[in-house]
Amino acid sequence: MTGRRRFSPAVAVLAIAVAAGCGAPAADSPTVAATATAGAPSARPSASTTSAEPRAQIIALSFAGGRAGDGPGRIAIPVGETVELVVTSDVADEIHLHGYDRSVTVEAGGTATLSFTADIPGVFEVELEELGAPLARLEVS
Repeated sequence: MTGRRRFSPAVAVLAIAVAAGCGAPAADSPTVAATATAGAPSARPSASTTSAEPRAQIIALSFAGGRAGDGPGRIAIPVGETVELVVTSDVADEIHLHGYDRSVTVEAGGTATLSFTADIPGVFEVELEELGAPLARLEVS
């Protein structure tokens, strides 16, 4: 057999082992150092690191006795903020967020939540639609 070389199975196994070791983490790398030991609690990421949803700014509003709780004040909200309007009312009505054209129904004596992302700058009224009663003005900037 001239011109041909034969490799032994031992050489092939050695070549595979060397190739498999390429790119493997060193013994002192964080991947190896972070492995749990027997009896130790496993490391779990906290809720804040695994949650994909941003936290919402919660704005509590109320309507009772024919008027808004603290009066229809102006509430500043940064553009891009996720917002939850939590409205408690002693009358059944539609809670309407003007400009965003979002609404939710609240039952008499109940609470309803209207969630949205404040992605349109400006000043927008939140009102009980049927009564025409303003609850708040949201200033998104």
